[in-house]
Amino acid sequence: MTEESATPRILGGTLDIPRIPREKIVEFLSDPQSYDHKPKSVTHLQTHVSDVFIASPYVFKLKKPVDLGFLDFTTLEKRRHFCMREVELNSRLSDFYIGVVEIGAIDGKLLLGQGGDAVDYVVNMRELDERFFLINLLEKGEIRDEHLSRVVGKLVDFYTLQEPGEEILEYGKPEKIRVNIDENFDQCKDFVGITITPAAYDTIKLYNDLFFAHNAGLLEKRIEEGRIRDCHGDLHLAHIHITPSVVNIYDCIEFNDRFRYLDLACDVAFLAMDFDYHGRPDLGARIVAEFSKRLKDDTLLDVMDLYKCYRAYVRGKVDTMKALQDGVPEEEKKVARDTAKRYFSLSLSYSLFGSDPLFIVAFGVIGSGKTTISKAVSAEIDAEVISSDRVRKELAGIDPEERRYVEFDADIYSPEMTEKTYMTMVDKAAEIVSSGRHAILDASFSKKALRELVLNRAEALGKKAIFVEAKAQRETITARLKAREESALSVSDGRREILARFEAGFERPVELEPKILFEADTELDLTSSISNLFKEIVTRSFR
Repeated sequence: MTEESATPRILGGTLDIPRIPREKIVEFLSDPQSYDHKPKSVTHLQTHVSDVFIASPYVFKLKKPVDLGFLDFTTLEKRRHFCMREVELNSRLSDFYIGVVEIGAIDGKLLLGQGGDAVDYVVNMRELDERFFLINLLEKGEIRDEHLSRVVGKLVDFYTLQEPGEEILEYGKPEKIRVNIDENFDQCKDFVGITITPAAYDTIKLYNDLFFAHNAGLLEKRIEEGRIRDCHGDLHLAHIHITPSVVNIYDCIEFNDRFRYLDLACDVAFLAMDFDYHGRPDLGARIVAEFSKRLKDDTLLDVMDLYKCYRAYVRGKVDTMKALQDGVPEEEKKVARDTAKRYFSLSLSYSLFGSDPLFIVAFGVIGSGKTTISKAVSAEIDAEVISSDRVRKELAGIDPEERRYVEFDADIYSPEMTEKTYMTMVDKAAEIVSSGRHAILDASFSKKALRELVLNRAEALGKKAIFVEAKAQRETITARLKAREESALSVSDGRREILARFEAGFERPVELEPKILFEADTELDLTSSISNLFKEIVTRSFR
């Protein structure tokens, strides 16, 4: 049987059948005795396409024999070719790649770089000091402006020294960009309900469709300005190593040129997105601004959210592939699955609201479903919910789970206590938004003055606010309030006997501009309600 005729499957791709079983090769590379320098130990790590062996002071990278559609390592010759390509391309931005080492076999015994019949190949690198990976500097709170400027400087030189020909510039055309984006959607169809929700999948796709429909001229302009380059293609925090003397940027895309032939904004967006993902959107914004200035790129910001959305989506896809791949340890699969969900959530957030965090007010009469909407939106975009029911009772020193049925507008529901509650909610929301996350305020906001508290605070912070009014038929609301009264689980004190008075005192939000006021039909099933809401938010953003 030849390697090309193999039939086992991994995530839709085929495995070749090597002369030596792959398990034996992995076992061989995991053994310290297999290496000339005899390391004390070998650490084996996995990605969705590679096995990595850390044999200090060296690292060896073995490509998995998989075909993922956009990547094909299924034959020995292909793995050799892409190992050579990896060393060649990564030498543009790093200096620690040593070369490609052959794994040979003599009479069934494996040898590393010592002759015999070739059974596979590994990329050989010097091990880098863990302290200086950008992701580790970030986690320790040690990133400085100097670090960012050095990274930006290295990449600006890399981009500007290129003179892209027509072949590369072609990849900036809208139809070429759509090839990669549409491929992602096709490859992620089976992930819906696993790591990406139906609402997220449909919303992100709609955002991309509308962006290309409205911005073809912008993308063409970037081609005319020569913004398309042979980029890195996988530019995130874990791929940047910065010592006091050297910046190394490594592990670029070697397996498919179209993933490197990009608008340089797409490369920058990956790094900015990763700062967002790790809770430092301020650093992401800083590097984008510096790139724009150094590259004299006035339209970089205009395409940044498109590419950040794309980059987060790709990371979600890649981590899902790892989570579903045979041979990956269960704990790693769980981490990959959770990571994928977070990246897809971030991609959704970009498609809905762009890069800036905002105030989201879910409001309406009691029983309209605003809390359900708040929780659902929070789950989709990883936003923090601030509930008036909880805040009010915390201020009053009452257990949030305790029911407090009092007269309408009395006791803890007096106008004075209500104002204090809403002021506290807005203060908390302002802290969250200022930290770089969306905040959802779950409350009735039945008065114009209360809604203006949010608008004024958002304006003071230079942020945006949107209002989502939960809507349902009165008989549905009445039935919900009845069920709530009979349940021991609800935090809310809303009940049927105060509904009429509440409705009479509810001031319609006529002061809100249509562009920031949305409705959520809670008569629908929750998935449909959220999907419709997201569709309306995205559609209006392009009007």
